[in-house]
Amino acid sequence: MFWLRWLFFSAPLWLGFGGFWLFGKVAEFQLSRESDALVHAINEPVGNLNPLFPADGVTGEVADLIFEPLLRRDENLNLRPNLIEQWTTRSVITIRCESEEAAGEAEARIRGGEAPKKGPRPIGLERSESVLTVAFEGITDDLEKSLLEDLPSELLGDYLLVRVRARHSVRNLIEAWLEGSVEKSQLSMLEFDGDREANLFVRGETDRVLKELRLYLASNPATAPVLDILGERCHTSIREMLLDLRAGVTWHDGRPFSAEDVAFSYRELTLPDSPLPLAASFSFVDSLEVLAPLRLRIRCREAPATMLESWEKLPVLPSHLLAASTDRETREAFLTHPVGLGPYRLEQRRADGGVELVAHTAYHRGVPEEGRLRYRRFASLESVLLALRMGTLDAMEPDERFADWSERHPGTVETLRDRPRFQHLVMWNLDRPPFDRLPVRNALARAIDLSAILHDTRTEFQTPVKSLFFPGLPYVADPMLLPLHDPRGAENLLEKEGYKLDEAAGLRKDGKGNALGFTLAVNASNPEHLRLADALADQWAAVGLTVKIEPVPWEELIATRILPREFDAVLLSWELPLGRDRREVWHSSAAGPGGGNLSGLRDTEVDRLLDRLRDESDPVKLTETISTLQRSIASLQPALFLYDSGRILTVRKGGLEMKRPGVKTPGPLAIGKGGLEEVRPWWVRTKPEEP
Repeated sequence: MFWLRWLFFSAPLWLGFGGFWLFGKVAEFQLSRESDALVHAINEPVGNLNPLFPADGVTGEVADLIFEPLLRRDENLNLRPNLIEQWTTRSVITIRCESEEAAGEAEARIRGGEAPKKGPRPIGLERSESVLTVAFEGITDDLEKSLLEDLPSELLGDYLLVRVRARHSVRNLIEAWLEGSVEKSQLSMLEFDGDREANLFVRGETDRVLKELRLYLASNPATAPVLDILGERCHTSIREMLLDLRAGVTWHDGRPFSAEDVAFSYRELTLPDSPLPLAASFSFVDSLEVLAPLRLRIRCREAPATMLESWEKLPVLPSHLLAASTDRETREAFLTHPVGLGPYRLEQRRADGGVELVAHTAYHRGVPEEGRLRYRRFASLESVLLALRMGTLDAMEPDERFADWSERHPGTVETLRDRPRFQHLVMWNLDRPPFDRLPVRNALARAIDLSAILHDTRTEFQTPVKSLFFPGLPYVADPMLLPLHDPRGAENLLEKEGYKLDEAAGLRKDGKGNALGFTLAVNASNPEHLRLADALADQWAAVGLTVKIEPVPWEELIATRILPREFDAVLLSWELPLGRDRREVWHSSAAGPGGGNLSGLRDTEVDRLLDRLRDESDPVKLTETISTLQRSIASLQPALFLYDSGRILTVRKGGLEMKRPGVKTPGPLAIGKGGLEEVRPWWVRTKPEEP
């Protein structure tokens, strides 16, 4: 009967083994079904997919696959067409001649090449009675001056140009004045520029007509009218940019992409209370008009060399989903399940915090060969290893346990390094002591040993800041040389500023006995920022400073500290843009309430360099200007520049390759100058070799 007792007591053990075997088979069966998708294992849920705010990690990767920029960068990081197929600029000059005969002679001179004698040639010319309209390709400084100087003065009209501006309905305002005007006979010509501006050309007894017009405008304050006297002038000029959009582009829900989407996005994101304040980037725009379903006309106040960079920064929002309703529920529903123009559309959010993406079959750059992407969370390390062994897991965000396992099993996975995309720094408030003193800021920088603070994690690498700009831009030749670690030098600077070390307390104090210290605000939900803040505070304490770390919830940090600039110092991270315009961050014009110059830096030389950087088009001068700007910022130390960070991607060894549309032969995984965003849509699973 021994065998019977053995069977009885061992039954639970056999049942346990059987259950484990059955669980493994079920898991293998479930994982084998994932061969329909390229699978990415994640550790944290995919967050809000918001085109208005940059995101890092997997959330940023998914957002880049869903949304599409108006312009793209090529392999040398130069701007190229994307949703905007082409752009043209032109200058339109309207000349009021002395008479119809004078206009005819002026037209003949222009067509004959006598005016202008130098510079661009006209691409169009129209004459209507005594008015000539001449169009030139491009926008050239002093074009009007050279054109008019080459025409005989007796052909040009003798007028006083008066401009009336209003918030709206300027046509109704001027026409109502004309109905009751006694002096309107002195008005020779009238033209309207949109709904906000009118140009009046007057001659004769101009003082009387101006007095009458001023009185009328003052009695009609509803539209806030403003009268400007521009002097004796027979011409007006318009600078225009025409944007032609790519045909055949559709949103993920099948609706066609159009100029209305671009116009809606521009209007929404240049409002004063916009969640993404782009008004400063589009300060050159006077008006925007939709001319056709795929064409826009932009009237420009000026023509900076960075005009296209502004359109590159503008996220495109679907007007058919968002324009009709401004309620919060509609916007939140869009962020939960966004609709974009990118290579993949969001099919669903998974219960485990992941997402399912499906290739956008109408994607204008070519349909991605990998039809489905699955970002999912695995229940355990064992399930991750099983999927990896079966070839149903392609990429992963490794935790410590997986990293330890992969080190013990070399050759199982490989890593790729994305371009450093985010910059991290401590922003000083230069309007508050002691940060209003440059030697103190220099001492704070010299006290920090970055080599003891920075370290790579399993998913991110950290490298000291070397530039204000995205790495690899063609016009950034020299690194930004920041203060080196020099604790003795830091102490000497503080001594010279009157902060003596109290040996007993270990603190530096001024002549009144006040301890040198400040409060460092930090995002309470960012573990890496909290770690950095503690490490920085320890090193500053070594030279006698006391630093209070203030963890603040992110929303509160923005609303109550950053935007109103109610901070001593704040630890920040921002995405490095691919453009060169940095006026929003460092120009004194952006140092006021709501501006992006959070440090409050006000420096004439920096302003001059930023303005030149915005307007310069010569590559050599551009490179020189950037080098000088970086030296100026490094010497002024408006912030403590810490490090740039890039993502470390872990993929199955030999499991993925890159297949671009129209290219027959796949190539190895690679990340170019533009980073992961440019190459990620074309990742495909490696096909096994046929026997």
